[in-house]
Amino acid sequence: MTVTLGELYDVVHDRLERVTSVRLPGDDPFAHALALRQVDTLVKHVHLLLRQPGDRIDATADDTFRHLHHARRALDGAARWLPPIAPDSAANDGPLGSAVEASGAVIDLIRGHRDGTGAPVTPYALAFTTRSAQAYHLRHASRILHSASRIVHAVSQTLDNWNASVRLQTAHASLQYASVQARHAGADADPALAAFPQALPLTPVPALSTDPLTRATDRIRDDCEQLSRAAYETLHGRSARPLSGSDLQLIIRWRSLGTMLAGRLLVQAAAEAPNEAGTSLRSCADRFRSAAHAWRNVRERWDRVVDVDDPRIRPRLPRPSYEMVHRGQIFRMPQGTVPHPAVEIARATALRAGRLLFGGDWDPDSGNGPPRTRSAPDIVADSGGIAELAQTAYRLTATDWRIAVAAPRAVMAIEHRLLTDIPEHRPADHPYRFYPLHGHQLERIRTSFQQVCAAQQAAAQSLLAAAPDIGMDTSRAVLDATAHRHITAQTWAPVPAPNPVARGAIARGAAAPQPATPGRGARA
Repeated sequence: MTVTLGELYDVVHDRLERVTSVRLPGDDPFAHALALRQVDTLVKHVHLLLRQPGDRIDATADDTFRHLHHARRALDGAARWLPPIAPDSAANDGPLGSAVEASGAVIDLIRGHRDGTGAPVTPYALAFTTRSAQAYHLRHASRILHSASRIVHAVSQTLDNWNASVRLQTAHASLQYASVQARHAGADADPALAAFPQALPLTPVPALSTDPLTRATDRIRDDCEQLSRAAYETLHGRSARPLSGSDLQLIIRWRSLGTMLAGRLLVQAAAEAPNEAGTSLRSCADRFRSAAHAWRNVRERWDRVVDVDDPRIRPRLPRPSYEMVHRGQIFRMPQGTVPHPAVEIARATALRAGRLLFGGDWDPDSGNGPPRTRSAPDIVADSGGIAELAQTAYRLTATDWRIAVAAPRAVMAIEHRLLTDIPEHRPADHPYRFYPLHGHQLERIRTSFQQVCAAQQAAAQSLLAAAPDIGMDTSRAVLDATAHRHITAQTWAPVPAPNPVARGAIARGAAAPQPATPGRGARA
């Protein structure tokens, strides 16, 4: 399961709160030196976070930066009067180590949404280009700097070195001023940024029959993050490996099945929900069926279309006659390429949804009879509650919308190598069975993806409209609305105000364990 920006900040504040309640030993100068070095690293992390992205500094943070500069100079001056700390020493040891590690993970999480050149690789990379987004960092920076000032003050009170104590008093005052300025500048923080996700690499995690069903929804959400990244890279031409025609057809197939299964899961959730919430969820399931139908329409448009560079998906061809072989008029079919990682991820997403619905041994390719649906209470319990199941379904709609937005760009990149053998449109003087697609055929494919976009947006709107009744968290939807404005000029689904009564009544499943300290950019 991926971590979010808000969760990492909570870890930082929790670790700092623990440190400020522990008194450092007064007779250990090495412990003091290590603590001050870690405080300096923590302040450096705050400085880097406020400069995100691309060293852009808002004028409202100028005073905070000035006080941070004074604090770091004072900390450096105090460090000269204390025992030196080797650069290769364990910087994450001691009481402050876990807080420094968590603050570094915050930086890694944000940087993970851009590649080595600074170009965005996810639709969320541009989330920190607004003043309210920087105010979110400033609000958390205020709490971090306040805790850091308390630690510096505690060290200054236990030191016997007058020169170091004086400089630490200066650092303490500067950190206090910086905290106050950051709190003032962070008044307009956007709380939706707490849902800012971790950017995952395009490394498929296979769906195994032995996987616990209680992790299915978490894995589906991870799959959605990966598919969103693949779609964004495709849309902006930054994919290291472009999607082929066969890749697109397989993704369409699995997302059609996955959307239908998600609708079935909502039907099961509706059976466990109160009256109004159940009615809302059944309406959402209808929207998902419409979205699955839109995906099937796209599949029909791709019927009998072949990518000559990757002919894994192609019509069944007749065996060549003896005369053709004798005359040398046959050619070996080009070997298909290895599937794009997005294909494996899309397949895994559908498998996880199906196994949550039908059981861990479900396989769509088995050829067995209709599977038996699991009981609704078991499905809801394994999903973590009705609200968590609805949240997972919402993630699927947002991901499918991005795939449908990016797919026409992928088609445009390979349209010169797409062939078909539909006899109705074959030119009269064309001597071969296959011929290049006509312009109107390509336009129908592109239009079919637009219909998927509309259907997925309608499904998302229905879920968000039901959110107050089922207590679904909508902070991710607010973040998506901002991210989607960077993709198209369209407005994403409106987000209603949360209903705290409903959230307490039916939203929560089993209590989640307290998160452990995450590593830098690591998955929890």
